[in-house]
Amino acid sequence: MSVLILSSCSENVSKKSNNVSDATNEVVSNEKSDVAILSEAILSDSLNADLYVQRARVNLANEKISNAIRDINSALSIDKKNIEALLVLADIYYALGDEDNILLTLNKANEYAPLDTRPIIKLSELSFLQGNFRMAGAYVDKALEMDKYNPKAYYMRGMLAMTENDTVSALKNFMTSRMQQSDFVDPLIQIAHIYVAQNDTLAKSFYKEAMIASPDSYYIVYDYAMYLQENGFPEEALSYYDTLLEIMPDNVDFNFNKGYVYLVYLGENERALECFNKVLQIDPTSVDALFNKGRTYEQMGDYINAKSIYHQILRNNPDYQLAIDAVNRISE
Repeated sequence: MSVLILSSCSENVSKKSNNVSDATNEVVSNEKSDVAILSEAILSDSLNADLYVQRARVNLANEKISNAIRDINSALSIDKKNIEALLVLADIYYALGDEDNILLTLNKANEYAPLDTRPIIKLSELSFLQGNFRMAGAYVDKALEMDKYNPKAYYMRGMLAMTENDTVSALKNFMTSRMQQSDFVDPLIQIAHIYVAQNDTLAKSFYKEAMIASPDSYYIVYDYAMYLQENGFPEEALSYYDTLLEIMPDNVDFNFNKGYVYLVYLGENERALECFNKVLQIDPTSVDALFNKGRTYEQMGDYINAKSIYHQILRNNPDYQLAIDAVNRISE
């Protein structure tokens, strides 16, 4: 369960997916082979609870929730006090949005392993997500009493500071978290976001550090590309979108944002049209892509095609204000 909070930057024509799994999840490596290898191992050692837990993690990462539940139930039937199984079960309940069972599971894990800080950290995350910041802070304090070098506790302390707009304290705690675990990506992203908000180009170095720490986390690359396009580095942003598109060529957001960079920042209308047409080929219902295709025609001076597209949008979406404004603008 993660409390990674990505910056939201959805303008009316530039978009960023709110669903990390749509645009930015790590590409799960070789799901079938991982499951097959673990399944073969389980056949040879059917009473090994840890093997079921490992397969549950793979299934959960690939959103095979029912398979993950089945594996965790098998693990717990072998060893009801298996902490790894209980932690994965809490993550499964998180994926299902079942907060009551998350709490019950984590309390059980804490009961069975009172010296393990992981259930406590997850309890702090749950409290944070529920808006109970005082309780979240109490769990963080408890975790740090047990382990004063715990990187996730300092990360959570930083997140709590952010809720109070205390960026000085947040930055201090995120930096401490980073020092305790250099490959822990979450604090690096939050540090980058703080510097972005401060218009400080130090953000670039922390994004790059995060990408090195977690090279398969494509949401970081996407977040960085968004930062670049909005902060005066459009050509560099394009290079990162191209990198992402080599991996996921039919991703709507990557294609959309590439077109947006060509349209708004570089004025390369033909290339922008190619990108928006690609989006519409993948998702014919994308009103944003259609609008920006019309906007591209308008920028090219082709008002007939632009106006036709705007009217097409308004036939199906009569309250789409950008299209209304565009029609009025062209008609003046």
